[in-house]
Amino acid sequence: MYYIINQNEQIVAIDPQLLSQLQVEDADTFYKKVALNEITFDLSEDTVTISVNGETKDYSVLISPLAGMLGYIRLVDVGAPVMAAQEDEKEGETMIDFDGIDLFNEETPLEPEAEIELKETAAPVEESGTEELFELTLPTDTENAIAEIESAEPRPATEKKVSSTEEGAEDQSSPIYIDVERISETIGITPEDYNLFLNEYIDTALTFEKALQSHDEKEKNEALDTLSHLSSVLQLPFVGDILTQIKGASDTERNSAIESFFATLGRLTTAHFEEEKQAPAEEKAVQAEEAPVEQKRPPIDLSDVKPIHFDFQLEAAAEDLSLPVELIEEFVHDFIEQAHEETEKMLAAYEKGDLETVQKIGHLLKGTSSNLRITPLSDTLYEIQFNEDIDRVPELVRNYWAHFLSLENQFKLISNK
Repeated sequence: MYYIINQNEQIVAIDPQLLSQLQVEDADTFYKKVALNEITFDLSEDTVTISVNGETKDYSVLISPLAGMLGYIRLVDVGAPVMAAQEDEKEGETMIDFDGIDLFNEETPLEPEAEIELKETAAPVEESGTEELFELTLPTDTENAIAEIESAEPRPATEKKVSSTEEGAEDQSSPIYIDVERISETIGITPEDYNLFLNEYIDTALTFEKALQSHDEKEKNEALDTLSHLSSVLQLPFVGDILTQIKGASDTERNSAIESFFATLGRLTTAHFEEEKQAPAEEKAVQAEEAPVEQKRPPIDLSDVKPIHFDFQLEAAAEDLSLPVELIEEFVHDFIEQAHEETEKMLAAYEKGDLETVQKIGHLLKGTSSNLRITPLSDTLYEIQFNEDIDRVPELVRNYWAHFLSLENQFKLISNK
């Protein structure tokens, strides 16, 4: 079980298994309980004291720093209750119960094949500071997580392997769709968490760019092994093949392969593949008649919103991320298109009184804008994500949209140069 904290000791991500241990249904409910001090975490160097509605228990922890674009963040790996860990010892080693799995129980060992696959696909945690981050994506409700991933159903035909020549023949600007619903179910997380981990993967890749270009073979191979393992866990199409090409490329070919790698990351997008079932017109009419009038809220009018100017420099963002300006420009273009689509969904959710969906869309857009260093816009979306008063939504959305219009106007000027 795990959770992630930022430099302000705030919990920014939490394992669904840990939520279950806390008897909390979802992350939104968890954050509400934290805000009301119904759940508290008191972290020390090697233990965490968790209090739920006044009941307190100490757990052993292992704290690891993570590389990412969210600043200084740490992964807190929660083990067994301290008393249980002290009592359960075998052959001089402390037994720690992760997710209810007794690692020393002879009745539930990892299958030999799973152990071999783990050694082949994942660099040891001690050798790579970022390995801990995507251990999060492994299923937490099975006794053999690795075997479950290996036995997952085949990827869709759109995720076929391609050689460098085949890839070059493809439309390099077309999006690469990820079946987020299927993959999330396969690896035991929610689609929202998958989007978060995908963003973290891209962040991690950005921090590894210099390592990929390094002439130090150990540094380069450690970065490649980490990125390859994580892309396999997230089941990212094409990415693993390109990383293999980088590993075997000569010095003259490597830069081209690295550019292809980051360009491919820029084309990845999640999409829902299951079509929404439409109710018959008669049923919809009945539902509309039965729906309480007070639940329908007046639409938020954004037509009169004036831009609130802030300065966003593509060159500064590119330098900070150590990426070409052209690639950052492409990312911003994709974000603007995404923001238009997601804002429409946000407005519709508000009209239905669905505050939870409004918060989730705010969280999604905040993550992307933060990754691109569009900080003023990210701050407005942060307010939407953690707002608990639905009556404040129009005010917060209009403020966000005013900043978004400023970004869009600046980007149009940059693109027309």
